Amino acid sequence: MTLAELLTVVRAADIRLEARGDRLVFDAPHGALTPELRAALAEQKPALLAWLAPVEFVTLKGGLTIPVPALRLALVLEARGIPLATDADHQFVVPKDERLTADDLVNIQRWRAHLGAIVDYRAPEA
Repeated sequence: MTLAELLTVVRAADIRLEARGDRLVFDAPHGALTPELRAALAEQKPALLAWLAPVEFVTLKGGLTIPVPALRLALVLEARGIPLATDADHQFVVPKDERLTADDLVNIQRWRAHLGAIVDYRAPEA
């Protein structure tokens, strides 16, 4: 099971995950953690810990503060020629592009609000 698939299953089962050092801690409704799901969580533990890890923020000129991974993702997608856009409500629009990987989609979902802010950001004139 990929990380994206696992996160979808975890959300659907209303399971909350938390990283505490090198431990993966979860709060789950009774019966939600099946043996298969426990095995998938164990298999994806390093990726889950990385995904849940605290992140550093950067403040851009003009005061926009965003997580470094969101900025990195925006730059990587842009460098790969994947168009970045927002809709009328300033929500990040996930492009339909065959170059997007499952990991890209997981990261886009995680940083969606920040990606929208990055796309709409206009640096002030110097």
